[in-house]
Amino acid sequence: MDFSQTFFWSMKKDKRNYKDAEITQTVDRFKRSIISGSTMYFDVSEFEFIVEHLLEEGDLRASEIAVKQGIRIHPGAIPLHLKYAQVLINKGNYEKSLKHLHYAEKVEANNPDVHILKGSARMVMGNEPDALLSFNEAMKHADSEIDEIYYQIGTSYVQIGQIRKAIYYFEKTARANSSNKMALHDVGFFCDQLGDYEKSIKYYNKYLDMDPFNQAAWFNLGNVYNKSNKHRKAIEAYEFALTLDDGFHMALFNIGNALANDEQFEKAIEKYLEFLEKEPFNENALCYIGECYLNLEQYDHAIFFFQKVLEINGENDSALFGIGLILWAEKEYDDSIDFISKAISIDDRNAEYWLTLGKVFHDYEIMDCAIDAFKEAARIDADNIEVWLNWSELLKNIDEQYNAIRILKLGIKNNSNSLLKYHLVAYLLESNNKEVALNWLYIAMEQEADQINYLFDICPEAKKCDRVKKLVEDFQSNKVTG
Repeated sequence: MDFSQTFFWSMKKDKRNYKDAEITQTVDRFKRSIISGSTMYFDVSEFEFIVEHLLEEGDLRASEIAVKQGIRIHPGAIPLHLKYAQVLINKGNYEKSLKHLHYAEKVEANNPDVHILKGSARMVMGNEPDALLSFNEAMKHADSEIDEIYYQIGTSYVQIGQIRKAIYYFEKTARANSSNKMALHDVGFFCDQLGDYEKSIKYYNKYLDMDPFNQAAWFNLGNVYNKSNKHRKAIEAYEFALTLDDGFHMALFNIGNALANDEQFEKAIEKYLEFLEKEPFNENALCYIGECYLNLEQYDHAIFFFQKVLEINGENDSALFGIGLILWAEKEYDDSIDFISKAISIDDRNAEYWLTLGKVFHDYEIMDCAIDAFKEAARIDADNIEVWLNWSELLKNIDEQYNAIRILKLGIKNNSNSLLKYHLVAYLLESNNKEVALNWLYIAMEQEADQINYLFDICPEAKKCDRVKKLVEDFQSNKVTG
């Protein structure tokens, strides 16, 4: 997002008097004048439209030429000095933009546009307190359009990467003006980026209540539903997007993704095949069909599609990994290791590849290599509890109980998941270290008491231990009375 999206009240009022065709013709006339090397006369409003249009196109060079010409012809026109400040902000020339804004402020101190741009420039320069002072000054002169000030504050926070503060101001915008579509959309978009899917869904739906024919918004909503495991809702959203534009092939592709995530693998395959009629060499679609067949344990079909991918691109790590998984399932360990290793040589930062390689080595009883693979997986993705569980289980299986406990404790330092703690309790009990085990059991129950059966599943002996039973009973009793 850049400051070409900044709105000006004077622009919005004047634009009502112009038709889009007239604006396009004006911009075309200006572009022809640049090519011919001549200077053409336009009035102030026309120059404003030209600059705004060129900014929207991302043509900073032409927009700067236009605004400089406008100032030469209309040297006292404050709207053009504001436009020049906007262009300079987009170019990163903040100090120079402030000079034009100081000039504009001397002439029109009550113009909120001046203070909005000053706030935007100061924010990007790292001067948040002065930026907020400028925005507050803009609010004093904003009349009924206070929501635009809030929106610009939010946009300025986006510019400096402070997304949570940006969302706060976008929500203030929406409260001040519930019909501000840009604010509704941006809350939806940025909450999605932060993983706040419920709020994202709420605001996308508010946006779509106002603009129900926006296919991109339906598509984005589908993506959020998919991430939040509401796959059937995702399918509905993608289908709306596809209904609005049957040439929107990515919606069709993502319906396949949602069906696969919902474990409707046969239907997912149908959608991917339908998508492939539009894009027959799409590697992702072919690969995902292979993954669907892999989940259906139809390995011959899966390998067929993975090999089709490799015919298109022999360096497709997902297809290599998929074949490696099938070979592992068929206990062809040497070949499985070979294919997974090739996938890793292409993408050595993929923790899933390293974790799976460790599992294959474990099953093949090459323990040193398995430990090395688990270690690499943990280095890449320390949040993945499966890495720590598999690594500790391997160590326990080779009678390295002390190291198994050490690895679980290391895993807990990196990930507070209660299952790691219950697993640690099991290993401590098996090592006859009851006092420490009971301490960890209390910590685990404090965090997630309803997972206690996980302990009993992996360590049935724990259920027979009197001290464990008493601790669990006392804990549950205290929770009830508390």
